[in-house]
Amino acid sequence: MKKGDARREELLATAERLFCAKGYEGTSVQDIIDEMGYSKGGFYHHFDSKLAVLEAICQTRAQQSCERTKAAVMQAQTPVEQLNALLHGVPLWSDGDEGFVALLARVTTHDDGALMREKMRRSQLEELQPVLEGILSGGMAQGVFLASDASAAASLTLRLMAQFADEIALLLSGQEDAERMAARMVACLTAYRAAIERFLLAPFGSVVIFEALELQILAQNALRERDRKQAAAEPAEVETP
Repeated sequence: MKKGDARREELLATAERLFCAKGYEGTSVQDIIDEMGYSKGGFYHHFDSKLAVLEAICQTRAQQSCERTKAAVMQAQTPVEQLNALLHGVPLWSDGDEGFVALLARVTTHDDGALMREKMRRSQLEELQPVLEGILSGGMAQGVFLASDASAAASLTLRLMAQFADEIALLLSGQEDAERMAARMVACLTAYRAAIERFLLAPFGSVVIFEALELQILAQNALRERDRKQAAAEPAEVETP
């Protein structure tokens, strides 16, 4: 790796660590370069803004997620297992990293993240479309999926999953308690699971995507992370003499 590339990767790692610890809004470009002992000129050589850093972090995460998803698909045996392995890997919050989940929720809920979300979706679509097409074609040949067009079915399925991921991220950024949040997430999962299953004309109950328990744990972790950041943001009490 070239020195410039190594510095860029170090900058991204530092920024992600600070974003997750202090929040995106709570971290400045100066915080990042101070943490690295870097110069402003060095920072702006690689990125033109803090938002560009966040975009690069999310793009890197999306690429890593695609690679993990492809590996999981290769380990699966049947078309249904392959489908569920792929769908499980689409949301970037699926790895359960609490700090990054909170950061991703910020991307989903803020207007300046719209272009970033679309870029990530396009990147995932390009990476996973041919993989899902292959899964669906194999399943159609075996009579497991009865959809008539593997390419169109793959494209729509991935777009549905992107929308599902956004809806869950939106819930994760809310102020509800963990129980209420988890209940709404499971309801969302049930709706999307049924929609994809019916669209693909797959066997009833075959599309899983996520287990309800996974979403319950995700809600609990999100609430714990939210409480941690709120506590960190509160000014310390000053004892009176």
